Amino acid sequence: MGKSGVNIAVFGIASNFILFLIKLYVGISSNSLAIYCDSVNNLGDTFSCLIALFGFIFMIKTNEKKGRRIQSLCSFIIGSIVAVTGAYCVYSGLERFMYPVLVSYSFKYAMLILLTAFVKLVMAMVYIIKSRKAPSPVYKALILDSLLDFGLTITAILGFYLVEKLNYAIDGVFGIIIGIIILAAAAKSVWQQAKIPMDCWSSLMAAS
Repeated sequence: MGKSGVNIAVFGIASNFILFLIKLYVGISSNSLAIYCDSVNNLGDTFSCLIALFGFIFMIKTNEKKGRRIQSLCSFIIGSIVAVTGAYCVYSGLERFMYPVLVSYSFKYAMLILLTAFVKLVMAMVYIIKSRKAPSPVYKALILDSLLDFGLTITAILGFYLVEKLNYAIDGVFGIIIGIIILAAAAKSVWQQAKIPMDCWSSLMAAS
């Protein structure tokens, strides 16, 4: 499973980084906080997959017991990264809500972001297929994250559209909503992995 996991992690790193660049471009070009927060979330996903990559590499070098402990530790770190991302989105959303700025809606941008949402859905399916062949807490974390991202991106598109119909403060509201959803999902993931024994850290150091 280790080598297969490495390939999946590399796939996740490349895909998430490309999605981050696309959403960052749209977010900056349109001045949409909701889309910008979604891009930051994808950057966090890139780092999460990087952590997963290290976990699978260490798993190849260690026995199964230590490998599973390392995977659990990686899941905990991934959840923590996602939590930080969510907190950042909430803070940015509150700031944007209090100080609204002009957002330039574009149908072309909306369709581009919609396409990235379906890319995340495909990524979730890939992780699900791999998880059925070789169950892993890291795969579970990546599946949950991908499905969550799909919903978040759809939410970001909705906020992007409503800006044109309502007022610019709604962009901040959707930024807050996205941040809270990310925080809630991350808190659940971190709580599930919070019972990881402290010797996971010694296992990680020994594997290196």
